[in-house]
Amino acid sequence: MKTTPPGPWARPTRSADPPFRSFASLPLDRSSEVLAAMPTEDHRDLPAGRSSVEKTGRLLLIGGNEDKTGGMEILRAVSAEGGGAAGRIEVITTASSEPEKVWGAYERAFREIGVGYAAPMHIRTRAEAEAPEFLERIAESTAVFFTGGDQLRITSILGATPVLEALRHHYFVEKRLVAGTSAGAAALTSTIIYDGESPEALRKGAVMMTGGLALVSNTVVDTHFMTRGRMGRLIQVVASNPSLVGIGLGEDTGALFTSGGRFRVIGNGLVIVADGSSIGFTNVFDVEHMETFSVEDVRVHVLSSGAGYDLETRTFHPPPPREPAVRTSDEIPSETQ
Repeated sequence: MKTTPPGPWARPTRSADPPFRSFASLPLDRSSEVLAAMPTEDHRDLPAGRSSVEKTGRLLLIGGNEDKTGGMEILRAVSAEGGGAAGRIEVITTASSEPEKVWGAYERAFREIGVGYAAPMHIRTRAEAEAPEFLERIAESTAVFFTGGDQLRITSILGATPVLEALRHHYFVEKRLVAGTSAGAAALTSTIIYDGESPEALRKGAVMMTGGLALVSNTVVDTHFMTRGRMGRLIQVVASNPSLVGIGLGEDTGALFTSGGRFRVIGNGLVIVADGSSIGFTNVFDVEHMETFSVEDVRVHVLSSGAGYDLETRTFHPPPPREPAVRTSDEIPSETQ
């Protein structure tokens, strides 16, 4: 089994690597030996997902279709948060049915940005998610990036595997960056939406949900949000469980978590937050399957670039005020007599 398809960067020698933990002396025949070499802090006892800053790294959830050929603001943020020119980005393509094609687009983009090292991890099966080489690469990385595709592929292939344990160690213990776009973002929260057509989304049972990888708790993310008109899907989720915060991510837009449960918006689009904690009445439990339901008082926030939201306090944070534009003398209208 070939676990490392060739990438555009030659893998640096150990002497050229950033000062990460080395597993070179381990026999690469059992994943448990790689996991056992990690620090003794027991990340396995952490809750399934938490937003407390002292136990998490940084998380960048992207709404999909991010710019890969122009200014590339979102991918530049991945690079910056993941170590810049000294960074090591591992790109997990599990969500995609065409992983080589998907990787090719990111290969070109990350090379142009100036990322020091990036390579694909084409994990297609649960057996491959036990490969010691993948665990070693995650341990040495500064950032792990999940591409788009089908979020159910991510959860069903990576759930309860050594790769997921290594990813949780990377995020909760080493406090490094995890990023995902489209399906790759949707899979990282505690609850995921994996099916359900938008026009029928306000009918009971029209939205299919399951558990995610739970890097952040009490949260569900929907992507391509404005383009595909997915507000109904988010409302059904928070009506069904008001403890969840629904986050709708626009395309070429990201929610960057850098301080506990608070995120700020980056990119060119919008992020919609649906908060069900103030719901008064709902009859979603009482109607029949595929019948419409009622719900009272879902709070909705619209966030543009620079705005933020705190999941723990469920509060909106406005973007910083813009600096007034400085006009030249030629642009200032002359006084009239």
